[in-house]
Amino acid sequence: MPLKELDHVVLLVRDIEQGVETWTRLGLSLSHRVNNPDNGVAVAFFIQPDGTFLELVAPTRDDSPYAQMLREHGEGLRLLSFKVDDLDQAVVDLEAKGVKLRGVGTERVFIEPVSASGILVQLWPRDRPHRWRENLAPRT
Repeated sequence: MPLKELDHVVLLVRDIEQGVETWTRLGLSLSHRVNNPDNGVAVAFFIQPDGTFLELVAPTRDDSPYAQMLREHGEGLRLLSFKVDDLDQAVVDLEAKGVKLRGVGTERVFIEPVSASGILVQLWPRDRPHRWRENLAPRT
């Protein structure tokens, strides 16, 4: 089986402050925030005890690709990311089953929504670190 376990979930929100308030009110603890001006987004992370995390993403400018996604699709689930033991083998296995993929040959491989009930699914190698979770990028 290529998909092993959930790694993280990305939700697209209009307002990062409102999103953080919503998810803390629901009982999650904010771990940290990151501003990414290059992509025009503010991001908030809610890391869970098992290592999975919820990632809220909000555009910070109108020309951000995320602002365009909001205009087209509204708020909500943007991405599910699942751990895989071996990215290359997962690609082979999924393609053999007719699953439509994007990013094959790169380190960022996704299952197209047409092959996953309308959801974009990321394949995350189990041994790949998360730059935000492992303190490999500046936080704000």
